[in-house]
Amino acid sequence: MDSPSVKQSLERLREALDSGAALDPELQAELAALDADIRRALGAGQAPQAGGLAQRVRELSLRFAQQHPTAAAVLRELGVLLEGIGA
Repeated sequence: MDSPSVKQSLERLREALDSGAALDPELQAELAALDADIRRALGAGQAPQAGGLAQRVRELSLRFAQQHPTAAAVLRELGVLLEGIGA
């Protein structure tokens, strides 16, 4: 699994969110923090420990399922990619 796949998923997530309903500020902050953490991990050239990022992505996808189904699907895909690299 390579980081371009993860970066592409992050871009698709942004596009899905831009085309959907507005997000509340708390959820926006969580997504921004997750995005920054993923990019930092990719930039460091190593996966973070203990599956933390994949778990966070899975939890967010559940919260998105109702109002943002497209974003939830992208988050699930991103979670699978992150699990593949042990994030």
